[in-house]
Amino acid sequence: MQVPHILPSAAARAPRRHLLELSLTGQPRAWRVREHRYRCNGYGRARWGMDLEGVMAVLAAEHPRAQATLRHQVDRLSGEQWLELTVPAMAPGPGPARLRYMFDADYARLCEVHVYWISSGDPSQEQRLPLVQAATRLAVDLMSYRWSGLTTLRGAVRGPGALLLFSGRDEDGASVEISLDGVAFDVEQPGTPGRPEHRPAPRGPAALRLSYLAGNWPPRA
Repeated sequence: MQVPHILPSAAARAPRRHLLELSLTGQPRAWRVREHRYRCNGYGRARWGMDLEGVMAVLAAEHPRAQATLRHQVDRLSGEQWLELTVPAMAPGPGPARLRYMFDADYARLCEVHVYWISSGDPSQEQRLPLVQAATRLAVDLMSYRWSGLTTLRGAVRGPGALLLFSGRDEDGASVEISLDGVAFDVEQPGTPGRPEHRPAPRGPAALRLSYLAGNWPPRA
């Protein structure tokens, strides 16, 4: 099963001109501050560098009721593999969550994890709003950590209805991203503070994506 078009690859980056446009939509207003720096070692009990069998064992333990939805896919062109399953409900997003665990082509080791909450069809603004609220809760948690130097980015507009709410990179080069697609937001244009431009959501589905990417490569289990 291929990921819907509205869910761009975590490796995709917005054109340079979009990085000049910032949005405060979904940005937390306050958060607690932790003493330690953020470290991205994987997702849940799945750690970078695990092989397919190891991750499958983790998923069986973490999501036993979702095993019927588990699928193993292989891209015949790139050689990449992934495991995908759907969890009936998972906080903080509304409704079911789709989890995708990516394995690189050369070593067949875990290198990326993506969690999607998708509102299908053409949802109303009220139906899209819970995705933005869930993204804010995720951002609150990530922003409470300490980050080194210029390793974070917040509120970058990627395109129509597409917003990179938060991205951060730890000291080992691993990264985490929170992105929204198919939502409305307000844009702060350079030189016009306090006068945001509202951009409505495009027609079609909406999604919240939480992505984790391994840093130094190749990984070691």
